[in-house]
Amino acid sequence: MSSYRLHLPLDFETPAAALAWFDEAQMAGLVPADVDLFHPDALDSAAHGFTARDLIVRRTRDRIASLAVRAGKGVSRVR
Repeated sequence: MSSYRLHLPLDFETPAAALAWFDEAQMAGLVPADVDLFHPDALDSAAHGFTARDLIVRRTRDRIASLAVRAGKGVSRVR
């Protein structure tokens, strides 16, 4: 089965601000519960040209926890 991806470029001052927006969207039911906000890994960067300033939404089971934005120092889930 084919899948479709939504590329929604949004600019935030900090990863924490992006995470706050993401958490609000998730609490409103606009973002599935089984996804999270991640820093791209080397494969993402090579395949899609992502940089260290890009953040991506991926299913939590598809990424290692240390790449999650909320794993960063001082960044936590709003819920």
